[in-house]
Order: sequence, then C-alpha cells, then structure tokens
Amino acid sequence: MKPYVSIDIETTGLNPKNCQVLEIGAVIDDGTMPIEQCPTFHCYIDHALILGEPFALSMHQTIIHRIATREEGYTYLSVWDVALRFRDFLKENGIDSENEKIVVAGKNFASFDARFLSNVTGWDKHVNIHHRILDPAALYWQPETDGVELPDLQTCMHRAGITGEVAHTALEDARTVARLIRQAIADRRLLATINAFFAG
Repeated sequence: MKPYVSIDIETTGLNPKNCQVLEIGAVIDDGTMPIEQCPTFHCYIDHALILGEPFALSMHQTIIHRIATREEGYTYLSVWDVALRFRDFLKENGIDSENEKIVVAGKNFASFDARFLSNVTGWDKHVNIHHRILDPAALYWQPETDGVELPDLQTCMHRAGITGEVAHTALEDARTVARLIRQAIADRRLLATINAFFAG
C-alpha cells in the first residue's frame, strides 16, 4: 500500500493559541514490515519557557523533566529546527513532503494536532499534508453504542484486541494508531474471505 505517516504529539494544554507542543512522534507505514521495524521520528521540543494548562503540565511531568535536564538518549530540537528535521526524515524515507501531499494518520489529528503543528516554525511550508486524514476512530466506531461520538483511543484498542493502556507518549501512540489501521485492514480482508467462502 502507499505509505502513510502516523503522527502524534503531546502538548502543554488544549488551546494552540497559548499552549505548546512538547513532543512529536511519527511512524511511516507501508504495510511491508512489522510496526516495530517501521521508520520512526521522535523528538522533544526544547522551549526556553514552557506555558500551558495545569492538568496537561501535571500529566507531562516526565517529559518536562526530561527536557529540563536533557536526559541522555533522546533528541531535543528547538522550535526552529523541528519542521526541517521532520522534512529530512520523510525525504530519507522516500517521501517528498514539500512537493507532494502526504497522507497522515492520527487520533483527532485534523481537529487537534494539525492546529498545534501549524504553530511550529516552518511546519506548513515543509510538511504538506493531505486534507483527508486517517483517523482510526472511524474504523472502530459502533453507532449503536457510540451514538454520534467517535470512540477514544483506549476503546479502539479494546475493540481491535490490542492489550494495554494508552501510553500518552507521542511515538508509542503513533505506533498504536498504525497497529489499529493494520488490524482494521486485516479484519476487513478476513471478513471478505469468509463472505467469499460462504458465497461460493
């Protein structure tokens, strides 16, 4: 299948006007290798001053401490460098994000993540995202029980048979979205095979 990019972020709150992106994680998936082996991008954004909402800040104490102490083993980028480094990551993996629209997957990406990422210096110039976003919630929506509300990531995981809790870390949540999409494709193919068997 054509590669898509699963992207997730962690932020200091819900309002992109006065809150910041702390962490970005991404996975490129073309369906040819195990999710754990797919190319990944991960970084923390090194803000000189961190602003946000109390709940989000308390939830991300580990991330903030990591940024403050520059804990070894992670990548820290300034807000000026993130878009360029992400563009280069995509290019190294055969995706020209400046000259073609990339397909992005993410839980609530269109309504949440995209608004924050547009505030990252140069993001919209260097990362050209297709307006149609793959949201796994639509694949696991059960209108008879969910009504008009799309399920959250934990519910999607449960319905897909994926054990564990939502990590709330950017890279692992990006991987979870890719796993959900893979599982939905596998289930659809299995159903088609079963229907073909009984139709024959």
